[in-house]
Amino acid sequence: MAAGTDALVDNGIHSTDWVSRLSSVILFSMLLYSVVGIPDFNRTAAVAASTDHVSPVNRFIWLGLLSLSLPLIRARWQAVLQLVRSSWLLIGLFLYFTCSTTWALDPTASSRRIMFAWIEIILAVTLTCTIPDRKTLLRFIFISCLVAGVADLVVWIIMPGYAMTSEGLAGIQDQKNQTGLIMMYGLLAGGPLLLYRPPKRERYRILAGMALLFFLLLASRSKTCLSIIILMPPLVWLFYRLTHSRLSLSVAVIISLLAILTCIVFGYFLWCEDTNAAPFAPFQKMTFTSRTDLWSFMLEEIQKRPWLGAGFYSFWSIDPSVQPSLKTSMWFGSEAHINEAHDGYLDLMASGGAVGFAIGIAVLVRTLTLAIEALARTGPPDAAAPSRLSNPQACFHLAFLLALCIHNFTESNLFSNNGLLAVALYFSIFDLEYWKRSSRPPAPSYRRM
Repeated sequence: MAAGTDALVDNGIHSTDWVSRLSSVILFSMLLYSVVGIPDFNRTAAVAASTDHVSPVNRFIWLGLLSLSLPLIRARWQAVLQLVRSSWLLIGLFLYFTCSTTWALDPTASSRRIMFAWIEIILAVTLTCTIPDRKTLLRFIFISCLVAGVADLVVWIIMPGYAMTSEGLAGIQDQKNQTGLIMMYGLLAGGPLLLYRPPKRERYRILAGMALLFFLLLASRSKTCLSIIILMPPLVWLFYRLTHSRLSLSVAVIISLLAILTCIVFGYFLWCEDTNAAPFAPFQKMTFTSRTDLWSFMLEEIQKRPWLGAGFYSFWSIDPSVQPSLKTSMWFGSEAHINEAHDGYLDLMASGGAVGFAIGIAVLVRTLTLAIEALARTGPPDAAAPSRLSNPQACFHLAFLLALCIHNFTESNLFSNNGLLAVALYFSIFDLEYWKRSSRPPAPSYRRM
């Protein structure tokens, strides 16, 4: 067996038929539920006066998926443990989050949410070790988002007054930003599927699906998601070119880009000096849809618990008797239901404190580094080794991670509980850690003479 062959395969971890079938069923069910959820068709603006209602159906579905995965864990427990050890940084972060439930503002809500997070992590690590083909993840992500897109389109046709809100198309989701997020995620998966050079008929189906997702993204008026989709192809292409060029050329390109940016900024200040214009005047009235007021509020709250935070997701949608100030003045009255800071980094700081924030950023940096490394080292898909990470998946993981980092400047879904991007992030982390572990050369064996 050649060097670099999957280390888990070297240890005798071969996917049998039942493992492959069960893993595929659970993976598709998990992704489809994360994307579509349970629509309730009741979008009345609720006052944030109590903790979020936890549907017993939601609890039953996640516990059911975990129960279905137990035979997979038993069959591949060595591979699962190896991957957990390789992902020690993410596991350490959630062990810290688990400890934070003891000092959380609302321990009950925090404990419930960390339980669901661990279920998602266990499912993601198990399925990563048992997926027979790395392409399966991309295909199921795309299909799940396409199912949600078709459902949104049908509801838009049948119930136009419900689906199209004053802010944009929400479809069957609670609000339009969730719709934009789903369409963005599907488009990020659809592009790499085309890199497999599928047959003409399948290629047309993928392009048609991407066209529908893009149309619904436009209808949702989600400016952040739309900007990310427009930015990602050239950004991933730039990373690809830099990772496949000589070091001197890569450094020259980076320095040139920084020099161009510096010249633009310097030129702008010179123009302001020449015209007696205030340099920061254009930015003084920018509120990012009233987010700046919310961010100022968050900074004040973070200063109250700077080191350990309020506990894992124990800041928003908690018992109002514990945190009454969140339910009164400004955005927390009867005008809107605000349950996030619209900035994932501020929410991470508020819930995890400086300690959780530092570990969380370390997880992101390591995963981004792995994605860039995978982009540089992986090759085209190999039909003889479908379980091995290839270049299309590396492109997807890098695009998704960059999109996640950008998206969390104006939205909040970083290590979020029971959310689409949380599940997506776990799969990217474990898939890249799996690749990193399998790409190591096998340890040399020594025989006694």
